[in-house]
Amino acid sequence: MELLRIKQGDAYSIPVELQLNGSAVDIAEVSAVEFMLGRHIRAVYPGGATYDDGVFYVPVTQKQTAALAAGLELPLDIRVKFNGGSVIGADGGVIVVVDDAMSGREI
Repeated sequence: MELLRIKQGDAYSIPVELQLNGSAVDIAEVSAVEFMLGRHIRAVYPGGATYDDGVFYVPVTQKQTAALAAGLELPLDIRVKFNGGSVIGADGGVIVVVDDAMSGREI
């Protein structure tokens, strides 16, 4: 399990290499992917999260991360919807740890 540290007020995209049963997911077979960071932040591909060369990018905004309590450890949970209609849950392999920020202002 990979630990990723973010600070309250950070804004960027979390890279996720999605695998099911040890194999990379074929994007041509995927119609949607839901990413949940704990129960706090949700992003969906397509429409929010993006995909490029085998990696999904899950965006988090300053407002979203500023609202997270310092010290939280949030698992990344994933559900993949395939073109045939099947939906399969996957472990994101990432735990996001939230660090305190001295400023709560957006820049």
